[in-house]
Amino acid sequence: MLLVLTVSNANATTYHFIIYVLDPANVTTSSPMQNYTARPGEQFSIVVQYPSPSFPGSNSLCCTYFARADLVSSTIQKPVASTHFWIFITDNYVYERSQTVNIRATGYFQFEPVSISIITGTPPFTTTVFSQSVFADGNGVVSSSWRVPINATLGGYVVSLTGTTTTKNPPDAQPFTVKAAVMTIPSISTVQSSYERTGTMQFWFQPAYPDGSLATTGVALLTLVKPGGTNITFTSTYDTASQSFVTTYQTSPSDETGSWVATLAALSYNDAYGNAGPSQKTMTTVQLTPATLSLNVATATSFTVAQQMNFNASITYPDGTSLQSGTGVRAYLVLNGGPSTNVSVPMVFDTNLRLWVGTYTWKSSDPGGLWSLDIKASDSFAPPNTAPTATRAIILNNTATTGTGNSSFPLYSFGILVALIVAGLLGGLFFFRRRRKTATPSLKIDLEAVRSEAGEIEGQAFFQSIRDQVKKEKDE
Repeated sequence: MLLVLTVSNANATTYHFIIYVLDPANVTTSSPMQNYTARPGEQFSIVVQYPSPSFPGSNSLCCTYFARADLVSSTIQKPVASTHFWIFITDNYVYERSQTVNIRATGYFQFEPVSISIITGTPPFTTTVFSQSVFADGNGVVSSSWRVPINATLGGYVVSLTGTTTTKNPPDAQPFTVKAAVMTIPSISTVQSSYERTGTMQFWFQPAYPDGSLATTGVALLTLVKPGGTNITFTSTYDTASQSFVTTYQTSPSDETGSWVATLAALSYNDAYGNAGPSQKTMTTVQLTPATLSLNVATATSFTVAQQMNFNASITYPDGTSLQSGTGVRAYLVLNGGPSTNVSVPMVFDTNLRLWVGTYTWKSSDPGGLWSLDIKASDSFAPPNTAPTATRAIILNNTATTGTGNSSFPLYSFGILVALIVAGLLGGLFFFRRRRKTATPSLKIDLEAVRSEAGEIEGQAFFQSIRDQVKKEKDE
């Protein structure tokens, strides 16, 4: 132990000091005279070591020592400074729960058995919380330790050591205090830094005791502050699987987008024994963005004029729930590679099928060819949750509008031809009845001509019927 006496604004003289120490056994020892010749206004220090060969004394007794410095001038002595110091059995005199009380005492015989105890309770401290028998080492030093439980009684304790041979006056007995632990929560963790609406935000943290061990009991109040300033407070509880305290929040399709702040206020966590933390506010920030909807379309792919096209779409949020309302769900029929054609088709939500459904009846005026069915989806929140446009290819077979200039018979020409042929055949029948002459070769030529012109036109059965009638008349 070093004792330092500092003198300021000294006079130009030689100073003579003696240092005295009163130990816990009420024994006073003194140092040799300390001399110093000062300059005017000088500041200087006198340093002595206690105990030492020139300044004998005890340092194996607990607990409080008193020291003073006397200025010696001729035959007059007067104290000019005083102080006190401690020699403890423990390495501190105030502990938080979970910390370790390190015990060290000197002045025992080599390898002497020594009993150590720690007691607490209302004075006279009758509740024993720690008891141990150890041996002093080769230098007569006794060492041990005791970890303060996380649920230890708060307040005063006394640690005592009793040797089997050594007797100390006063005995080795020292008080100390146990306080509630201040828990540390260095950070709040999150599964991801950005979430979509309807996703589940998850936060976790691990409160630690002063000795670094992690808490497994208690609750914490975690607050989520929305971008607009409103907040929601949740109770975080311990999750055995992750060995942490967890908070989850299921976002909704209408939640505000932007920065959300998860906050643990000072002392918002308590481990159920009165230990609390953190000592100051801890927080983290995540982003909430509009949801990307999932859009799946079902429909047939080939249609003809006057045929009704039925189609449906499954539209869901990221959490799997269905979009059920909103004006942003609509289908568009777009002709590919032809004249600009865009038909808008409304869709409605079928609560039984849990699908958005739509219908469209193809008109004769709709050009035949390749069309695309495009479905767009969004809800009515601000900003809206949207889906990428879903597209399905559709074939419309419309022969009235898909024919090209290479066709040999437009429909109106075919009608005129049929009328002429029918008139000629009726005239032939009349002629055969009147004359009953053979006209088979020329009739065959006419029929073959009809076949060659209308071989692919529906209605051949009609001509075959007429031929059969002519043949029958001839046979008669």
